[in-house]
Amino acid sequence: MPFADLSDVRCHYEIMGNGDPLLMIAGLASTCEIWGETADELAKSFTLILVDNRDMGQSLSRKYPQTLADLACDFVELLEHLQLGRAHVLGLSFGGIIAQRMAIDHPSTVDRLVLVSCANRFGPYLHEIAKLLKQTLRRFPLEMCRRTIELLGTSPEYFDAHWVEIERKLSAADPANGLRTATARQLWCLGCEDVAAPDEYRIHAPTLVIAGERDLLIPAHCARQMAGEIPGSEYFLIPGCGHNPLLEKPTLALGRIVEFLSRPAPAAEPQEGWLRHTIEEIMQEMEEVS
Repeated sequence: MPFADLSDVRCHYEIMGNGDPLLMIAGLASTCEIWGETADELAKSFTLILVDNRDMGQSLSRKYPQTLADLACDFVELLEHLQLGRAHVLGLSFGGIIAQRMAIDHPSTVDRLVLVSCANRFGPYLHEIAKLLKQTLRRFPLEMCRRTIELLGTSPEYFDAHWVEIERKLSAADPANGLRTATARQLWCLGCEDVAAPDEYRIHAPTLVIAGERDLLIPAHCARQMAGEIPGSEYFLIPGCGHNPLLEKPTLALGRIVEFLSRPAPAAEPQEGWLRHTIEEIMQEMEEVS
């Protein structure tokens, strides 16, 4: 069971699969166990790095995070620990918000970026959703907060069809008060603030944005707006789907992700100096021949 001793956290992670490295960042109040069959499928094409976010699961804080940038630094340090200069990054929900901060602050570490069910701007609707989650977390048992997230984040069709499975998952969840505190810290880092100010929001990595049509936690129009602010990004809306397309519509979501991450890297354009030097060499060779 591998751990990495980073600056502010003893970070638990798991490695599985073969191929280009793919760092997967889980959402609010989640551990790397959330990936389940998603990881099994993606591991056929990529080497997955599955991580418990700071204070979640088996990752133990040395210092409590204060900002999204703090959490993003954990993943950059983990890549360094694994001797990886860069990796593809996939973030789900809150994990996608951390992934954006990572791509902004540490662009050289992100190869291709996949943002699932997340946003970069917090308008009135998302402010009210955050208030609801905070009040539920503060005033009710942790299980009630989980049920609220599950209800808002799941499409009605999927909820009805998989109610027994959902109930089993909720009943088996860890009731520890420590998780309540850790979730509150994640919400604190989120702060209901934009990921970055408009003049600082610059993501240069090739980016795929995925949203569920029926997502009430972070509605699809928020993801579409985010995609519009990332140059060259691709926006993929999955019909009839809630907050977790990887679970509700795995064939559609994973097929698009694998295709996107498997594309060959675009050929680098030659620098002007290199081009001029090459032309001069060719001309010199022609003069020598003549």
